[in-house]
Amino acid sequence: MKKSLLVFCTLILLVTFESQAQVSAGVYRLSSATFAAIGTDPDQKIFGEARISTGWRVDLEGTFGYNFVQTSDVNFYSGFHIGGRRGFYAGIPLGLLVKPFSNKDFGLMMEASPIFTSGPEYFRAGLGLKYTFR
Repeated sequence: MKKSLLVFCTLILLVTFESQAQVSAGVYRLSSATFAAIGTDPDQKIFGEARISTGWRVDLEGTFGYNFVQTSDVNFYSGFHIGGRRGFYAGIPLGLLVKPFSNKDFGLMMEASPIFTSGPEYFRAGLGLKYTFR
């Protein structure tokens, strides 16, 4: 557990330095787990995020994305996940970040992703909240 915490803190620091003081934080309820996340500005063309799953199974995940569609109200992205503390896994997310309020720093995230593991593959999907500190 100490190694996992050290790796997660290192990822947070790397993401913070890369983001040039624009950091996003989020909480996502996906079908496989609930994730707490910190990442770079999701309004950039390329962005990254470090996620930690909570609950009875704690895993670390890196998510890297590319915005194919960017407007002031919606971002549509895809990319890849890599992670796992109890076994490596990878995934290909398809996500939508919707910013329906006048404050465009707050958004609702919807994401779906096939997950490939050494065991049985599965599909996860869910919703979340994301806020960007500018």
